[in-house]
Amino acid sequence: MILQKNNQYAVECQTKISSRCLGNGEYCDSEEDAVIWVEFECWIDSGEGWICTTCHEMIMNNLVKMRYQKEATGPQEPEDGLNNDLENGIDDAV
Repeated sequence: MILQKNNQYAVECQTKISSRCLGNGEYCDSEEDAVIWVEFECWIDSGEGWICTTCHEMIMNNLVKMRYQKEATGPQEPEDGLNNDLENGIDDAV
């Protein structure tokens, strides 16, 4: 999302989940310059908006924590309750 203030434009961080998130990028003279600024600062384009580097870092850290928690609890059953093994239901006599 592009913010406008006093004929200046800035890109807003889509998530704002990090306590260190600035909320938006630097204000520039045009929307194009604002997008160039966030690209230069390595913000992530999610397709629905931009994510600043501090929020992106927090998201990645949370994913790592979730991965370790899943590994620590062992294999999980599929959420649909079905046995989704590839061999299940395949007739190899054909």
